[in-house]
Amino acid sequence: MTKRGSERGRIEEIKLKRSIKLNSYRILRALIEIDHINYGLDKSGRLKRVKRTNFTVKEIEIFIMMLDQEDILPRKYKGAISQFEIRIDCPIKGPFFQREFIMIFDIDHNKPEMIHAITIYPGW
Repeated sequence: MTKRGSERGRIEEIKLKRSIKLNSYRILRALIEIDHINYGLDKSGRLKRVKRTNFTVKEIEIFIMMLDQEDILPRKYKGAISQFEIRIDCPIKGPFFQREFIMIFDIDHNKPEMIHAITIYPGW
């Protein structure tokens, strides 16, 4: 696991516990914007001060594992990057269990073995 910083906070790169198949790709690794997921962004693109969720990197990996064997159409393209947006029920026991979240992630076609989990936010 590696840690990086950005204007959107801490980003973790992990090796998945097992590979998943998403569309035609075999995903082995993930970039997770953990601060973006937990805090969200304000209108200026900076992290909000108050947390909206308290997910860990390992819990976000569980969300990602739920994508195994799925075929999902991207919502938009930016060059070699496809961006996806899906509604997903929270698999984590606790206050958000089975509540609907919106997950946004990218796949760079030049690095198809990696998923980039940009954010997961409440869909209610």
